[in-house]
Amino acid sequence: MLENYLKIARRNLWRNRTFSAINIFGLAIGLVACFFVFQYVYFESTYDRFNKQADNLYRVTISYSGSFANVAPTAANHPAVGPAMKADFPEVVDYARFVSTALFFNAATLSYDDGVAVKTFNEGNIFLADASFFTVFSYPLVSGDPKTCLKEANSVVISASAARKYFGTKNPIGQTVKFSGRMPMKVTAVFADVPENSHIKFDILVSWATAGPNFGNDMWTWPEYYNYVVLAPGTDVARLEAKFPAFIEKYLGKTMRELNFRSAFHLQPVTSIHLNSNLLKEAEPNGSQKEIYFLAIIGVFILFIAWINYINLSTARSMERAKEVGLRKVVGAEKQQLITQFLLESFIINLLALLLAIVIILGLIQPFNSFIGKDISRGFFTTGLGHEPFFWLSVVLVFGVGSLLVGSYPAFVLSSFLPAKVLKGLVIKSNTGISLRRVLVSFQFVLSIILIAATFVVFKQFSFMRNGNLGYKKDQVLIVKAPAIVDSTIGNKYGFFKSELANTSSVLGATATSDIPGNMIRYRNSVRKAEQDKQHNFTSYLMEIDEKFLPTYQIELLAGKNFEATDSSSLRPNAYTKILINEEVTKALGFRSPEEAVGKEVKFELGQNTPLCKVWGVVKNFHQRSMKEKYDPILFYYPSWSDWKYVSINIKASDADRSIADVETLYKNAFPGNPFEYFFLDEYFNRQYQADRRLGNVFGLFAVLAIVVACMGLLGLSSFVIKLRTKEIGIRKVLGASVSGLLVLISRDFIKLVGIASILAVPVIYYIAKIWLDNYAFHIDLGWMIFVIPPVLLLTITLITICAQSMKTALKNPVKSLRSE
Repeated sequence: MLENYLKIARRNLWRNRTFSAINIFGLAIGLVACFFVFQYVYFESTYDRFNKQADNLYRVTISYSGSFANVAPTAANHPAVGPAMKADFPEVVDYARFVSTALFFNAATLSYDDGVAVKTFNEGNIFLADASFFTVFSYPLVSGDPKTCLKEANSVVISASAARKYFGTKNPIGQTVKFSGRMPMKVTAVFADVPENSHIKFDILVSWATAGPNFGNDMWTWPEYYNYVVLAPGTDVARLEAKFPAFIEKYLGKTMRELNFRSAFHLQPVTSIHLNSNLLKEAEPNGSQKEIYFLAIIGVFILFIAWINYINLSTARSMERAKEVGLRKVVGAEKQQLITQFLLESFIINLLALLLAIVIILGLIQPFNSFIGKDISRGFFTTGLGHEPFFWLSVVLVFGVGSLLVGSYPAFVLSSFLPAKVLKGLVIKSNTGISLRRVLVSFQFVLSIILIAATFVVFKQFSFMRNGNLGYKKDQVLIVKAPAIVDSTIGNKYGFFKSELANTSSVLGATATSDIPGNMIRYRNSVRKAEQDKQHNFTSYLMEIDEKFLPTYQIELLAGKNFEATDSSSLRPNAYTKILINEEVTKALGFRSPEEAVGKEVKFELGQNTPLCKVWGVVKNFHQRSMKEKYDPILFYYPSWSDWKYVSINIKASDADRSIADVETLYKNAFPGNPFEYFFLDEYFNRQYQADRRLGNVFGLFAVLAIVVACMGLLGLSSFVIKLRTKEIGIRKVLGASVSGLLVLISRDFIKLVGIASILAVPVIYYIAKIWLDNYAFHIDLGWMIFVIPPVLLLTITLITICAQSMKTALKNPVKSLRSE
């Protein structure tokens, strides 16, 4: 019996190979899309879960109220928090702190002398880390002891990639490298490269003890340090957090009353950081839980669309198989046997679709990784999605349920045909099931319109952020990193470098600064009017610039004057320091206009200094960070010391390569021994939108797949409707109907479905788009195009699909059409 079922199934699949191919390919696309979506979702959801203590590992964050209310909740905290919590709370069994060395050094290099040559590289991912770092976190060591590798001062732990870069095949353990050309460090361990699904990324770790035996343990200022605590298993986190106000009062009470602010500490599970945290000073750009949920829904919808298409195509073929069913019933076939036959065919098609999907996945998995910018397939069978039993159970369930779900409807419909009616040709005149198919296709249309609109909004917002007016020039601005190997003559070297740049024909302008647009400014502190006390402090970012900053970046000065070369200051308390402020600081200080602020006295805190300043000019707001964020309040001052981190160079666009070569020659002459490292500002700035670009790519890809699969559904429904109306079309042609008139007639019902779907989709589009755009401080407006273009685009695709399917019937000889009935 089974052999007979298989033989009939094979013959039917081959005889109707076009429909079979569409079914198999459509289901395969649905399975491929579903796989990639859920692999991406799984990867994003597993951030930091490789840590053995992940369930008890928390980051201590901080938020403010009072005079510091303008400071957003921050991922970093005071350096003394970790040790104080372990001392005061028995629930805290361990802690680890780390902080970027960029907080202390404008640039950092590592050098290694192998006796033949000195290898020196600029390193940007160096962190100072507690001795407990590798016992709190589970980053695996290739060599070295995790308990002692960061215990001693002047110890350094490097990544496997860094080890190859400096030492090649040589064993790095015990070797000595120099930090910034002057501080010897002993390599005590090598760790495997930080996994992609870690919310912190680092290449080199320097022992905390290098900064001093008790560095930071009593420091309740400078909240720029990341603090992590390990809680005892079973700890009630809410009850522990309830003890924090008294803890904060113990250590910060006097300072909070003096400066009129309040701090609050929070415990953030390390496993929730990547998808649920968007705090100030995040170690790395994070993802979004909402976007992950939405992508998961899209994956399920695409699979359902593929299943719906199978049902539509199968019932469209019901007319061709009606006589087969009737004849088999006449000769004694039972209904159960017919159901088995059709379910077996569904099983075979789903199996072939699954096999095709596996082939497609294997061929596209690396291109997909490149497309989204993450290697999410690494360790698929060892630590990834393929390692999870639920994945393989899900594959079996999707295959089994899919085979039954998409096979049941056509099986029960076809097997219920009455032989007498079938053989008389009455079944093909029935409209049973058309309403259901129209509902299903309308659902596909609604989803397709929403996906097209979502993709349109994402790409338009991304384009707005990339190409919008940032308030400064970012194109053709070359950024050169400051030298890390310096001596007492660094000031003269900077002067020489800047003067040589000014005399270079390929350079239009250059400025030295402590920070550049596209990144958070390192330093921030209290600012107030000179006549006010500390109770009126608010927090502003502090940026060091020279007199060439505004003209090089073409930033508008709203009132007052720019700095001059003689305006640099050592911030002496007995002399005025000239400062520039932006509009945000102007408003925060209570000035009604930029003109009113010019000439007024201001005080700001910098370390132990509180210099008396005079507002020399007011700068127009510009986007220091991405357009996701509001304008930052920034105070600019011109220091007399050469503590620059970057030199920004406006070069000629006509010959960038020559300009870079000229700058490199000047740099090496001015700062011998330092590696020359540069990048372009526009590329650096756009790195902030990496997550948005990835989201746009994923949205666009799966929107296209959803539309392709939905078009296959259109093919099925249009095929069904056209076959029902073959005789009608023949009669209309005999009576003189034109081909164009027939195409309009056939398309009319589908146009109505697109119209209904558009009406249903518009409020959903508005709701979803508004919620998503509210995440951006600066965003596009929801204009009419967002609501019109997606339905029009879908209607165009629909008409092309239907007309391509209908043209053959419309051009067919009416005599043949009438005979076919």
